Amino acid sequence: MPVPTVTVTRSAPVSMSPSPMVASATSSASPTAAVPAATTPAPPLAPRPHLTNASAVVSQYYQDITDHNYAAAWALGGSNIAGTTYDRWVAGFGTTESITLGSVSGFGSSQVQAALYATQTDGTVKVYDGTYVVSDGVLVGASIRQVN
Repeated sequence: MPVPTVTVTRSAPVSMSPSPMVASATSSASPTAAVPAATTPAPPLAPRPHLTNASAVVSQYYQDITDHNYAAAWALGGSNIAGTTYDRWVAGFGTTESITLGSVSGFGSSQVQAALYATQTDGTVKVYDGTYVVSDGVLVGASIRQVN
């Protein structure tokens, strides 16, 4: 017991320095930090600024599909352009291994023209041509047709 007491006494000055800092941080910084984090929904809004350009939205949409992150693609506007339920839309990508954008146009515009190359799990490639409309960082309209 004397050894732990000596150790505690020896550590006390070191512990005392962090303790007031921790007490200060806990009493003033933590509630203040927690309130802005809870009040400011910056994380949901943060991705939008880098996706304000329509070409970036279309590119991210197909990257999400390639990554099988269907929920993210659906939230990025898949729900607006699918024309079906979420489950049927996801099932439609069941044999899609990846999607590559051959060209994307419309930088600075709300409309994007893109050529898509959808590699299937059997190695075949389906080619599509599409026109997309983006508003506020989300796909709001699309016209896509298979060309092969």
